[in-house]
Amino acid sequence: MKSLYLAVLALLIIGFTGCGDNIDFSKEHVLTPEEIAEIQRQDSIAKAEKERINANLVLSYTVDITISKTSYDGTMLAIETDKIATLFGISVEQLLAGIKGEAGAPEAKGFAIQGTTHADVGSASNTNSPWGHWWDASGDVTTWGADAMVFAEFNTETGEFHIGQYPGHLVDGDTIKIIECLKYNEKRAAVAITILSHAPGQVTAEVVNTQNLTINVTPKTDYSQDSLEFDLPRTLSDLGVTSLADAKFLGVNKDGSYSMETTTKNGFWYDLEGFVGSWGDNATVFTTYDDGMQPNKVGIGQMPNKLAEGQSYTIKYGIMANNKIEMLQITVNVVGYVDPETPPAGNPTSLTRDLDLRKPYSNDYASIRVDLKDIMRDAFKMTTYQIHKAIASGDLKVYLNQIPDPIVDPTYTADVPGYWLKMDGTQGTWAEGIVWCSIGHNSTELYLFGGNHTDNAATGSTVTTKMIILCNEGQVTLNITFSIT
Repeated sequence: MKSLYLAVLALLIIGFTGCGDNIDFSKEHVLTPEEIAEIQRQDSIAKAEKERINANLVLSYTVDITISKTSYDGTMLAIETDKIATLFGISVEQLLAGIKGEAGAPEAKGFAIQGTTHADVGSASNTNSPWGHWWDASGDVTTWGADAMVFAEFNTETGEFHIGQYPGHLVDGDTIKIIECLKYNEKRAAVAITILSHAPGQVTAEVVNTQNLTINVTPKTDYSQDSLEFDLPRTLSDLGVTSLADAKFLGVNKDGSYSMETTTKNGFWYDLEGFVGSWGDNATVFTTYDDGMQPNKVGIGQMPNKLAEGQSYTIKYGIMANNKIEMLQITVNVVGYVDPETPPAGNPTSLTRDLDLRKPYSNDYASIRVDLKDIMRDAFKMTTYQIHKAIASGDLKVYLNQIPDPIVDPTYTADVPGYWLKMDGTQGTWAEGIVWCSIGHNSTELYLFGGNHTDNAATGSTVTTKMIILCNEGQVTLNITFSIT
């Protein structure tokens, strides 16, 4: 009992002593300048720690890119590879070879650092280059898709990053900071890139004249173009120029605004409604204008296997100079194909041809070709266009060395229909192949084309194989000897 009494007494004494301080806890405490300064100091320490990049070398850059609704374009950024190489104690050439993953090169491994946590991301790349990543709005690594905003892809030949964007995801004023990194042994180098996005300039020019043009096209299985003539003298006169060398080309967006972000050669893809779009499921036709054409003609191409007889699209394609626009309003009518050929008489048959292909070694995948039009027409008793359509639909089938029993759909490994060939003449993948052979085709041509692998083939390589082509109950057998000279 006495112990309890002493404990209560001690608490009362402490309470009375505390009440002796002249502090009024009923009111909000106002921070003193000293307290504010201390809080700011602590915050700055915490912020600095959070933003600290765990690297022995940090290279910082800022780039500007123009936002696009249709293009992955951006800008190129040359980084100071010499400083990274010096940190690692190797040459720039060794550094680039290591990033590329060449055999025997120093293992300079790419990785990334998250923007929000500054944690390491171990993968070297999730893009089409050996070092580079997709990034979201927070500067964290992501994958191509809904969250992707920008990407960085390193070019080991030039020592530059291609900084690009996911079409339609950026808005004017977006700022995204990304951190691409390399490590070699225990050394780490970081490339911190601040990406500033800007809207494209607005078009204020007025349309001074509209030319109404019409073109009839047939459905196609490739990107080949039809040419359409416009009034060039009138265009030059209206725009006050002597040539279109410095003219800008415009497409019309759905909201009525103009797009200057060309997605073809000085031209645009158009969607199902005839407005500027992008290559893909909703694409229909596209326009081009380049040096390969006559100056009074534009090219009209189409999405392969998309158009059908009876369809019609109206698109607008503008030419701008001196703050004036000459508008080409083009109606594209899809009509049926009029075949100029007649099928050879008789029943389908089997024909054989020996081909001795010779090609100098090259490191650019250049190809050679051999005409097959006559033998395929004679064997299948079909016109060139009919065979072309059969290839596109998959009705024509190509096998190597023997016909499977039962017949199954081929699994092509090169340009369809075609194969990469291993040294023994059997089917291989790109990584295994020495040469490739494929059937090329359009509405007027049928041919065999092929070339050599840049790494696996060498002067003196020779591959022998048998290519068997089946269509319309006919057969063409090609006994191929392909020599790299």
